[in-house]
Amino acid sequence: MTEVQESRPAEREPPDARLSDSVTQEPTPPGADEPAQNDNRNAGFFNPMRIIRWMDTLTLPFAIFFILSERDIHPAYNMTWRRKFALGWRLFRITRSIRKCGTSWRAHLVMASKILTFPPEQEGVVVECGCWQGASSACLSVICEYADRQLIVYDSFAGLPPADPRDEQANDYATGYFYGPLEVVRANVRKYGVMDRCTFRKGWFEDTLVDHKQKIILAYLDVDYQKSLHECVTRLWPWLVDKGYMFIDEYLILRYCALFWSERWWRTYFDTEPPGMIGAGVGVGVGQFWVGPKGARIGRAYSRPYQAAHSVGYTRKDFSGYWSFYPDENAGSSARDLS
Repeated sequence: MTEVQESRPAEREPPDARLSDSVTQEPTPPGADEPAQNDNRNAGFFNPMRIIRWMDTLTLPFAIFFILSERDIHPAYNMTWRRKFALGWRLFRITRSIRKCGTSWRAHLVMASKILTFPPEQEGVVVECGCWQGASSACLSVICEYADRQLIVYDSFAGLPPADPRDEQANDYATGYFYGPLEVVRANVRKYGVMDRCTFRKGWFEDTLVDHKQKIILAYLDVDYQKSLHECVTRLWPWLVDKGYMFIDEYLILRYCALFWSERWWRTYFDTEPPGMIGAGVGVGVGQFWVGPKGARIGRAYSRPYQAAHSVGYTRKDFSGYWSFYPDENAGSSARDLS
């Protein structure tokens, strides 16, 4: 059942038109350096970006095969290879059809492989924070249709919030960036996804997430800013089921991923060990060519023009990224009791 919930009536003005017009590539994200001017490295028929796109298309069946070969996919979903390839193809088509798509179909395949491991009787919804113009919402709604789950989408639908001066990822110029009106998101989901699986909750995370009460099997956070990540994790982590997953899109930024390794942060807010982050810096393996680190333009760094990051990073509620070996503090004794 489709539902729209709004936490605050005042909506921000749309940003400058140059940020909201259709583009053929992902814009430079907040916090990244601007690309060099007059860069002709991608000119010509055999240019790097075109080759990356060809590779992405040609390896589609192989990526579907390897990513969805997970044996933990629950048999109740009847995920035959025909259904797996149908799902992968649909995710591919969505990300190619909606121009403003910040998350690859490969990353969505990874999330599908995790969502489908939960038995149908396991209570829990899928949550998305930050949807831009709805490409990822459409993909997740399709996955939820296969898994018979509901998708809750949290977004301001007015772009990025004003920068917090303490936030190292935020920039004043980026206010309103990634603007995606609710009506545009709904239209894209209606055309490419499964609208009946979606509930949209409109407003800033600090206002909407406080009212979240549903158990979560998987949360996908594409929120760019440290403050936004802080709000999402503190509000949603308690609602993750015991082996629930939390995915992030900003996996290339080590200082951003650092939250999931910070012993101080997790001890302060949850009195527990940090869970760590699989894929920090380069993403989980999805058949791509990317060795990092993140450059000014993803996939277009001068030293690696034929590489592109198409992945995602994630953690799970029962994971641990806590370092426990301190030999200087345990002189004369074993660091771990192996008996």
